[in-house]
Amino acid sequence: LLISSYEYDFMTTTIVNAGNFFVADAVDQLAASKLFTDAEIADKFEQICEHFDRHRGYLKDDATAPQVGFFLVNRALHVLGYTHSHNEPLGDDMRIEYTLFDSANAFLAHVSGRGTHAFFNGACGIAKLAAWSANLDEPVKDEEGKAGDPPAYELDEQMRATNLQWAILTNGRIWRLFHKNTCAMLNTFFEMDLYQILDTHDLDMFKVFVDAFSAKAVSFDKSGSCPDKKLLA
Repeated sequence: LLISSYEYDFMTTTIVNAGNFFVADAVDQLAASKLFTDAEIADKFEQICEHFDRHRGYLKDDATAPQVGFFLVNRALHVLGYTHSHNEPLGDDMRIEYTLFDSANAFLAHVSGRGTHAFFNGACGIAKLAAWSANLDEPVKDEEGKAGDPPAYELDEQMRATNLQWAILTNGRIWRLFHKNTCAMLNTFFEMDLYQILDTHDLDMFKVFVDAFSAKAVSFDKSGSCPDKKLLA
């Protein structure tokens, strides 16, 4: 399987490797990854599917970003191995919507540094939500309806402010993974359609999703490496 710099359909799920974010055979590598056992993947799949099926009635075109978080993304991030905190302040005019830690212990070890850069030293990434029907490429409108910057622009600014390498942007359906080195380009990311995966109960593609978007995939070891970093083009 080859991922172009645009997109292709794998079974029923569309994967986008925009701007050659990952190497060409990334999906093959993710599908063959031993990051999680088959039993762990199946358990995570069951957890998210059960949660999604129970709340899918709330996840429709008029669902706001906070509703997307409450009814799907918060649970999905937990299953992906993250401990996350909301709206953490950094400086006078910046708040990080989701700060992602790879464990509760990592969060607790840095919680005393809230409001400073020290808090983010223990995190592995950040995340930002959009409304269920939002186009992730379109500029975000302010309260007066004026178009601002695309969501990825803010993610790039926040990654640089926090000195974190990874960011997730999602409207609940579509999930995009960004890296600090290329986020400013706005069109360089790895994207998967979680809605299709859950709706079709595609366990094989769910494994690819978990191996790309999980806390384990973006957490650096003592050598400064992590599974997703090895896939960067």
